[in-house]
Amino acid sequence: MPVFEYVCNRCGREFEELVLSANDADRVRCPQCLGAVTRKISAFAAASPSSGAASLPLPTGGCGRCGDPSGPCGIG
Repeated sequence: MPVFEYVCNRCGREFEELVLSANDADRVRCPQCLGAVTRKISAFAAASPSSGAASLPLPTGGCGRCGDPSGPCGIG
């Protein structure tokens, strides 16, 4: 169930609305003045590596499973 961002054509209020189906998207009205709305183009949110294991460099060379430079680790 996606959450869409809308802007009211009458009063300019911006708000978000949970849309349960494609039919519901056509029925969304401004919660303040009940005016017709236009769906905004939303930016996709994605996590970025900022701390923890995600920011550690990937192992290179050696074993293809554990990255040990001395060779295969024998993990079965």
